[in-house]
Formats: sequence, structure tokens, C-alpha cells
Amino acid sequence: MQTSGKVSWFGGPDDTGVSPSEGLAFIYDVDMAPHLFLESQPPGTTGLARRLDPEMFFIACRWDYDQPDTSKTELLKHMAKVRSPKTGKEFLCYPADWGPNANTGRVADISKGLMEALGITTDDTVEVTYPAAEQEERPMTYESIVISSGHSTKCQGAIGVLNEVAEATRVVDEVTRRLRDRGVNAISFHDTVSTSSNENLNRIVNFHNSKQRDLDVSVHFNAHHTTDDPMGCEVLYVSQADLADRMSAAIAESGGFKDRGPKKRTDLFFLNSTEEPSILLEVCFVDSTHDADLYEEQFEAICESIATVLGGAATDVEQPEPGPEPEPVPPAELPRVDITVTGEVLIYVNGEQVGTKGRSTRGRKPRRRSS
Repeated sequence: MQTSGKVSWFGGPDDTGVSPSEGLAFIYDVDMAPHLFLESQPPGTTGLARRLDPEMFFIACRWDYDQPDTSKTELLKHMAKVRSPKTGKEFLCYPADWGPNANTGRVADISKGLMEALGITTDDTVEVTYPAAEQEERPMTYESIVISSGHSTKCQGAIGVLNEVAEATRVVDEVTRRLRDRGVNAISFHDTVSTSSNENLNRIVNFHNSKQRDLDVSVHFNAHHTTDDPMGCEVLYVSQADLADRMSAAIAESGGFKDRGPKKRTDLFFLNSTEEPSILLEVCFVDSTHDADLYEEQFEAICESIATVLGGAATDVEQPEPGPEPEPVPPAELPRVDITVTGEVLIYVNGEQVGTKGRSTRGRKPRRRSS
């Protein structure tokens, strides 16, 4: 399905265009698409439309449920792509509702977060493609990246089933190795010195800003409360919405996590203070046993997915042409040394005398020369 036309926004606690009790057209319960919703129901509301997380990327179109690709069940399996001809930006998003009413003259409603990421406002034009899987994704290209683990060994982060500092360190080291294998100039950093949050944040940012690079990446793990429920991954950004969107989807797919998606955060020191484009990864929740189990099982796949988003698939790396075989080097000719020994030679092995060579003059009288 492809369509284009005017757009508006919908969903979330601030959407007073829907009633507090209004539901969604084909999502009847939070558990059907938990990644789209806020952790708790906004006060004074009961409907799912007002519980949608406005920072998530989602869309409503006038889907034709009678078509196989846009039936109510299929809409929950695939993502759409929304592009702004005005800004040239495009993002993947989740189908979440049916609408808007044809009388509005609009072809789609999208989340506030998606509208902001696209750099557009109400009644700007968008192009919608569904399913987005039919479109080839543009590869990311970064020649030099600085990647660091959050917090410090002496100023710990979140601790639950997992330890945030320890696991962020593991991820950074493994992703750095994989990026270097792809030919990316990857520089890693771990703070093992800082004893306060302020000192730690400044030390990390100062390290990043001291290097020549194209991108800054900070690796963290999230926390909320102890639970056996799936919680998921998300990627925070200020300007890199497209990269954050792809990264969150890649980590979620490789790890089997719930995809909480890209989240714009303008209150984080790292994102505000690094001088190059930056993202902050929240790989999963340290206090979710479900997330922790998936993370341990899929650690290699998760790191590979991060490296692939940043540096391309490993098979895409160009290998240098093999040079000619070097000419064999003949063995060096050892110098010959002739030694002449006069008199008796004592032979020792391991400190013990085992024999003699030559004639001894001991105990003999010297010959007399005839006159």
C-alpha cells in the first residue's frame, strides 16, 4: 500500500481529540503491542488511545481490512515507512489505529514523536508505504566511532539481575572488536576513576570530545523495578532519530526484546555535551529476569547487530587484494669456525667429568734435547 497526503498527530495523554475512554481499532489490550504503550494508564483515562506512548513511532491510516496485507492481524506483524518530501527524512513506524476520518482531508495520523523527528507539522505532506519490508534500507556509514560504557566502576549504575557497568563494558569491548574487524576506526573508553556522577559524566564527555570521530555512542542498561515481565530496549537521541530507530529495532530483533523504540531526550548530559552526533543505547532492563535471560543467551547476536548498524554487515567489508607470494629466502649460511686444541681437554656433562680428549703431559718428564 502506498499513499500520500496531509498528516496530523494523535495518541497519548495530551490527545484531547479522543475521549479518555477511547480504544484502538485493532489493538484491544496492552499485551498485544506492549512496546507502544506507557508503563501505566494516564490519570483520569481508561482507553488505550490515551495510553499510547507519544515518543514511540506509530501511525493510523484508513487500512482496508479486507486486503490480505492490511488485515487486522497482519497490521500487527509489519511496519510502515513514513517519508516527508519537505525534509527528506523517513522513519519506520508501527500501525496502531484506523483513521483519520476522510472528512479531515488527511491520509494519516502519526505520533507526536514521529512528527517531530520528521521535522514537520500538522497538514504537511507525508508519503506512506506499507509494508516497509519491501523497501531496501540505506546502510549506515561511519568511518570513526568513539563508544563508551556508562557510569564508572567506582560510581556504579543500575544493579539487578545484571550489573549495568559490568555488562556495558562487555558490550563496548565486543562491539569495538567487531567494528574494527569491519575496518571502522573504533575507540572505546571505560571510566575506572570517577567517584561521583558529575565527575563521571564530564570525564566520559571530555574523552569523546578529545577524539576525531564521526559518531559518539554511549552504552547503558535500563532499570525500573524487579519483574519477570519483558521490558525491552530503547535508544535515546537528540538529533539522530533515524539512527536511533534502526538501532533499537536491530537490538530488539537480535535479542528477542520488546522494542521500545527511539526516544528523544533533551535532558541528558552526554547527548547534549558531545560535539558530534550521538546516541545512547539502553540495551535492556537489568531488573527484568526475562530481559536478562535473553541478553545472556543472545549476547553475541546483540553485539553483532549493533556493529552491523554502525559499520555494515561483516561480509560487506572490502578485503584488500592478495599480493604476490614473496620469493623464498634461502637459509643463511652459518660461518665455519675451526678450533685447534693443544693438550688435554676435559669433557663435562651436567657438571660431571665424563672423559678426556688429547694427550696429557701430567706426570711425564720432559725430554732432553741431545747436544
